[in-house]
Amino acid sequence: MREHGGTRHPIVAHYWPVLSPADRKHVSECADRIRAREPHLASVIQFGELVYAGYGDFPVVHIHDASSTITAGAPVAREHRAFLLAEQEDCVVTGTPAIPAFVDYCRQDLGLGQVSCLSPAKPPRGRSLAARCIQDRALVERLVNLAREAGGLNLSPYISTGGTWALAGILSSEAKVQVFVSAAPPRLAQQVNNKVWFSRAAVDLLGGDALPLSIAAHSWTGLSYLVRQCADRYPSVGIKLPSDAGSAGNLVLDSGDLEKFLTLRALRGHLKDLFAGLGWDEPFPTLVSVWEQSVISSPSVQMWIPNDRSRNIVVEGVFDQRVEGSACHFVGCEPSSLCQALKDRLAHEAALFGTLFQDLGYYGRCSLDSIIVGESQATANIHWVECNGRWGGTSIPMTLVNRLVGDWMDFPMTVLGGLDTAGDGRFEAILNRTRDQLFSLDRLEGLVFLSPGPDETGRGQDFMALGGTIGRARSLLRRGVDTLATEPVLSGEPRVQRRQVQAGSV
Repeated sequence: MREHGGTRHPIVAHYWPVLSPADRKHVSECADRIRAREPHLASVIQFGELVYAGYGDFPVVHIHDASSTITAGAPVAREHRAFLLAEQEDCVVTGTPAIPAFVDYCRQDLGLGQVSCLSPAKPPRGRSLAARCIQDRALVERLVNLAREAGGLNLSPYISTGGTWALAGILSSEAKVQVFVSAAPPRLAQQVNNKVWFSRAAVDLLGGDALPLSIAAHSWTGLSYLVRQCADRYPSVGIKLPSDAGSAGNLVLDSGDLEKFLTLRALRGHLKDLFAGLGWDEPFPTLVSVWEQSVISSPSVQMWIPNDRSRNIVVEGVFDQRVEGSACHFVGCEPSSLCQALKDRLAHEAALFGTLFQDLGYYGRCSLDSIIVGESQATANIHWVECNGRWGGTSIPMTLVNRLVGDWMDFPMTVLGGLDTAGDGRFEAILNRTRDQLFSLDRLEGLVFLSPGPDETGRGQDFMALGGTIGRARSLLRRGVDTLATEPVLSGEPRVQRRQVQAGSV
């Protein structure tokens, strides 16, 4: 009845990389070395004997707590993406009461089912939604009763955190039933999302050419020295906070601007001022890397990792990310336009990473961001930038399209995030302005909204367009932008900057 490695989400494979016996032996050896350094990486016993990573045949409670990432500045938008994954009779927990118009849209327009909504009444102590749930005795008792009546429960988080697992432990202990967390053990999830840890794993797995030149700094003096060394040799330097989601933890420095700081002491003072302005307090270890110049594209590989090691990694798709600004913030995606040979290489290397993570005890949603570096696709190199061991801005729309039409490849989507809208920014008003453009199950094309309105989230509008072809989807997206935007922002197919591009979605 229960399948620890299963999922209710529609998982559709589009690549079938074959790992040779030599590949698998190498991956196993890499995993052994990591376990020797971190022997308790996948331990969850501290949360109770009835708490597991996986999925059971029980009710599902979605808790999209993004507080462990710096990108949690718009929690209403992030938390509401759980409604896009929730099914009939699921429960969604949000930090503040859910936006009724968006909940109704998911149920009525998208046909995703009737779900219940909960939010903790207690004021936050810090930012963690899971901690607020634990502090709210009435909410805990409601979930305990749900678990007891059903004989078990699933917690489905945005990202695996100790707080979510602690909540699972409390519910299991009080209800005396199994509670499954549909994500990796928290320590392992923390590490795969850590850019320093991931860089070390990438070099061990694929060699030094697998990523841009990257070195960890553990102090202000070390950081200043590494920045100076990179600035003397390369046009731009990237500084990355290891555990922040995507581009939110990226700082890009023009090497020419650093020439005026003649001593390491002066450079150290400048870096401290920059970090203080960004709210980055004592952010060590910090990753210093060459900020690549000749970048063709910034693809992301989407995977599902079963926790049954006899089952292969599922590579669901390769997507081009739409990014903007010097730090290249993620603002959208669509199916990759790279040649098939490059996409196959990406899928194969991603499967090596996925198999390594699976061997270590990882389960669930995972994506890998990369950059394609070179003057042409025929001669380009793949540099892996980071791992997103969680749901994100590509995997959630992809999974939603699978729910709506069966397979995203049959009806390609193009996603745009954070659009500045004109006029009334409430979600109900946004719907009314685009009513004739909305996706419907009758015509199987149109706009699909991924978050409530800007007035309710405090950020721009997130949405996507589906069409029978990617060209049709782009056309529908541009029409939606023309209807909503303060000014035109899309003149053709999405591009990435050839200079100073890195990846990262939230």
